[in-house]
Amino acid sequence: MMENARALDERLRKIIAEISDNTGREIKRNLLEELARVMEENQSREMRQFLVSLQRALKRL
Repeated sequence: MMENARALDERLRKIIAEISDNTGREIKRNLLEELARVMEENQSREMRQFLVSLQRALKRL
């Protein structure tokens, strides 16, 4: 009976560790994807601001 309990406990620990690892990797991947999206949005916004400024400067010439 104790052997079965130990074996079950060990299997459960392995399953929990694997789920934890997979979840951690998924969270990291999601965070990196979100960071890339935010950086791209920021870069696009900065480019638009630059182009608007350039357009205004050219109109003044």
